[in-house]
Amino acid sequence: MNVAASAPRGWLGLHPRNLTIIGALVFLVALAALAPGFTSAKKIYFDETWYVPTARQWLANGVMLHPEHPPLAKMLIAAGMKLFGDNPFGWRAMPLAFGALTVTGVWLWTLALTSDVALALFSAAITLLDGVVFVQSRIAMLDIFIICFCVLALAAFTAGENAVTKGGALRWHLVAGCCLGLAGACKWSGWFLAFGLIALKLTIALLRVWRARFEDARTGDFYAPGAPAIGVAGGLAAYLAAPFLVYFLCYVPQLIHAHSLYEFIATHENMIAIMTGKSADHPYKSLWWTWPALWRPVWYLFDAPDKAAGGWSETGKAAAVVGLPNPFVLFAGELAILWTLYAGVIRRARAPLIVATAFFAQWLPWAVNPKGLEFYYYFYPSIVCLGPALALAAGALERPWRDAFAWATLGIAMAMFVFFLPVLVSAIGIGPAAFELRIWLPSWR
Repeated sequence: MNVAASAPRGWLGLHPRNLTIIGALVFLVALAALAPGFTSAKKIYFDETWYVPTARQWLANGVMLHPEHPPLAKMLIAAGMKLFGDNPFGWRAMPLAFGALTVTGVWLWTLALTSDVALALFSAAITLLDGVVFVQSRIAMLDIFIICFCVLALAAFTAGENAVTKGGALRWHLVAGCCLGLAGACKWSGWFLAFGLIALKLTIALLRVWRARFEDARTGDFYAPGAPAIGVAGGLAAYLAAPFLVYFLCYVPQLIHAHSLYEFIATHENMIAIMTGKSADHPYKSLWWTWPALWRPVWYLFDAPDKAAGGWSETGKAAAVVGLPNPFVLFAGELAILWTLYAGVIRRARAPLIVATAFFAQWLPWAVNPKGLEFYYYFYPSIVCLGPALALAAGALERPWRDAFAWATLGIAMAMFVFFLPVLVSAIGIGPAAFELRIWLPSWR
């Protein structure tokens, strides 16, 4: 990554030892923040009813259920159950670890974007408070794994774009390609980011080949020839061969169990048939263009006492978990995304363009979803781009305003996060009055 000449010294300096220690601390703090009460739901709930039994079956006899998705995320859930047992801790251990790794990945990505440890810490803190990573880290679903691998791919991609040698750039882009393959091996929607990053690389390559110049050309233009190009062979290796190889390797246990290489083709024929078929209606479905407005979040759990136990009341509280992003982080972050789009396209700044590409590449493909059934949590990979977007927006301000913006944003985000905790953590419980206070729109019910 590029190190600014005025980079701070001390513990905020960019010394490798500092970065290693801070990165480890970010992971541990994230793990500690995400863990409290994550086993409070003693029974499987929402999509855990699909993926926990799938993991059990795979551990028992090697059969992979729910073939509409690739196997990696399901195997990772099974790995947690193998290590820690078939219990709430085992079901959710790997999502929890990958949630903490996601926060660390956001820190690394923002560090690569800004070369600023303080802004990277700000971005990681916003990600902890955005509600998305918090909820998905505490339930045995597939989405936190996709989010994590995509964030790591973005960190590696950005480091590759900032590399000073061709060999260094190629190594980072190969890492990015492997992470994209792992994301795609969790759900096919993990490939969305790959298409976006490939499009961005092709755009940069074409502008360089054409020797495009603007009247106000700057050395910081995203296509400026200063950064080393990885070439056609390097591009094919990083964004075609490496992702496919990693993706294929994730199927090896399934191929061994089937005693046939054709199983790889057959399972994909089955996935295509499922993904292009029509699905039954669902009360929590939503349309992709409503997601930025936070129109229809998904309730993962609402378990109220029955009438025999006194019913739902201020003393008989319900255990509730809703996939609700932090409204302040969402709307402030979306404004920051618009700024990154402007800064990336109009001002031709590389870091904002990468963030804008990541946000839209993971959202807009849902506009052509052939299955026709979408849920708000499909938007979560894009929401995780909001922390880096806000960090870049803060970094564009003069120092006094930058600090004021960062602290005010963190303060409001923290207050909003704490306010919504009763519907994010089932162990807290919520009564009817507190519930009504947190339901801002009729569509949130």
